[in-house]
Amino acid sequence: MAAAEILGTEPLHPFYPLGLVLSGGVYVANDWDLLTLILVFFSGWAAILAVTLALVKKINPRLKRSDQLLVLWFILTGSIHLFFEGYFVLNHGSMASKQDFFGQLWKEYSLSDSRYQFSDPFVLCMETWTAITWGPLSLLAAVLITKDSPYRHPIQALVSTGQFYGCGLYYATSLFDEFYAGKTYYRPGWYYFWFYFVFMNSFWLIVPGYCLHSSIKETARAFRAAKSKSVNGSAKKSL
Repeated sequence: MAAAEILGTEPLHPFYPLGLVLSGGVYVANDWDLLTLILVFFSGWAAILAVTLALVKKINPRLKRSDQLLVLWFILTGSIHLFFEGYFVLNHGSMASKQDFFGQLWKEYSLSDSRYQFSDPFVLCMETWTAITWGPLSLLAAVLITKDSPYRHPIQALVSTGQFYGCGLYYATSLFDEFYAGKTYYRPGWYYFWFYFVFMNSFWLIVPGYCLHSSIKETARAFRAAKSKSVNGSAKKSL
């Protein structure tokens, strides 16, 4: 039975485990309902991605549909890393009391992972590195794909490796604490764990995995072509 129920008092905040000491020590409940937060969030991204797609088609009309989708992915993930996760890095010490849009989004998401509400060292270090490194490099990857640059695949592979590795560690550290230390950071019920924590983060395993596979294939093809050209050139000289 939860400590708050034993004492007959209301919990001080909705995050698990109950009784968790939050960064800043003050919790202010969201005044935006969940539906409004979701609608504003996805409407904003829809507008940004629509403008991005229009620009990409204008700059490079011959860009393949698959590459257009990857540009949208890197703009989306880069912006999330740089601005949304960057917001957490700058405000981690008072997240529980934040009432602006990003602050309320973070409080909603933290119902599935309360580590964001008490400045967990791993999460804070990971998000800091993500914001300052993978954020800008993701946006650079979007530019390189649009311009069909030869530097596209090295940058795409670098960013995707970092995202895949970081997401894997993010899952692993939370599940390790749950199964080996008995610490649960999500509220009871399938929604917070399976939808917020597992499903929403799974994109940073699936898409980077695809991008990494694509870049490895293209890199191998380029080296194979260069090697074949070198061998053929040597053969012609020997004749």
